[in-house]
Amino acid sequence: MTQRNYRIFSILIVTAVILACVPTLAPVSNPPAAFDPNAANTSIVLTANAAATQTALVAGPSLTPSFTPLPTNTALPSETPSPTFIFALFTPTVPTATSTAKPGSTQIGGGTSTTKYACTLISQSPADYSTVSPRSDFDGKWDIKNVGTEVWEASSSDYRWVGGDKFQKQDVYDFTKSINPGGSMSVVVDMVAPKNYGTYSSTWKIFVGKTGFCILTMTIVVQN
Repeated sequence: MTQRNYRIFSILIVTAVILACVPTLAPVSNPPAAFDPNAANTSIVLTANAAATQTALVAGPSLTPSFTPLPTNTALPSETPSPTFIFALFTPTVPTATSTAKPGSTQIGGGTSTTKYACTLISQSPADYSTVSPRSDFDGKWDIKNVGTEVWEASSSDYRWVGGDKFQKQDVYDFTKSINPGGSMSVVVDMVAPKNYGTYSSTWKIFVGKTGFCILTMTIVVQN
């Protein structure tokens, strides 16, 4: 067998094998059924029912979802309050002088009535804290006015030293005349300055009988 004949023989064998492997088409025995328009819906319903059944089996006895309502009045967290600083300011208390009469002030004494006996200081000499020399003689003088409702009778009235430093020559002076309401007089005390340097104060008071009123004070500074 020549080479050419061998090739032809091989091609025939391969062709026969290929034809043997091709499947035989079966004849169509029945025509296709008519289209049912409800078939699609039925298929969908069946599929949905099957899916629901399968889901129920997986989820358990009940798949009813529970709903927990949120609180309607939930308070929002309050803001952190800012610190408040309170500053307390100290106000010093100034003591009120009660013993020194000043010009124009009214000194009301004790007794049965505070309106019966009262005085107003008009002037004073020497003024408080005036400088005097040691052992020097001087007069302490207060000019006063009767602003009460009673007469200061000369027979029963005087002025006396009642406290403080003693640098006067005499402790009690009688009135030389009566002083009617609205009238004025000078209270004069003969004084001598102490021998030592320093500040000294003397206090006097008018008396009508046993009633004392009209406090008078004088402060001096002893130095050269």
